[in-house]
Amino acid sequence: MAKVERMAAEVPVPTYAIDDQTAIKVVDGAVEVVSEGHWKLFTP
Repeated sequence: MAKVERMAAEVPVPTYAIDDQTAIKVVDGAVEVVSEGHWKLFTP
């Protein structure tokens, strides 16, 4: 997770770290996290 956090700090857009039990659903520009696992959103 620390590696992803460092990488996300260099990206000017929201970045998600997700596991194999997580999906990102986007409908008409609205983002929804569907998960039975672990995830984290990093914002610039």
